[in-house]
Amino acid sequence: MKKIIFIVYFILCCCCSAFADVYDYPQNLEYISAALPKLSSIKCAFKQEKYLNNIQKPIVSGGDFVFKKDEGVYFYTKYPIQSKVDYTNKNYKQINDIINAISSKKYSKIEKEFKFYYQNKSNSWTMGMKPQKASRTADYISYISISGEDYINKIEIVQTNGNKTIIWLKK
Repeated sequence: MKKIIFIVYFILCCCCSAFADVYDYPQNLEYISAALPKLSSIKCAFKQEKYLNNIQKPIVSGGDFVFKKDEGVYFYTKYPIQSKVDYTNKNYKQINDIINAISSKKYSKIEKEFKFYYQNKSNSWTMGMKPQKASRTADYISYISISGEDYINKIEIVQTNGNKTIIWLKK
């Protein structure tokens, strides 16, 4: 039992320090927009880890990720079961608005919903988005962290209920 408590404590400390690290760097949107790489359409593999409060091991899935600029994002899951989810103007409009704002560097649609943070370390960068306290998003999302190099390679979404999703993109 002591080992489990120690492991949980260690993981929480690591998560908190990583979270605090990015969110120590608030930035204005002009700075972030200029610093982020230009994002273009991409097709690559993805791996997703979903951590739920009531399950010890993450739920792992993977497949193909497609980002079509000005259209949306598509996840073609190959395992553990085959499925397709698309975040477009037709489906999941709010998520698509966030994706389009980041890819086009036009943050006006989401500026009222989020505070933005940015950190650049040598060849990698991390952008954090934390919901404004008065926004509806704050009821569901604690923060969103997007990181990469020349392209986005990791997206982390932490919900207010403690559930967490990490998506790894592999070119």
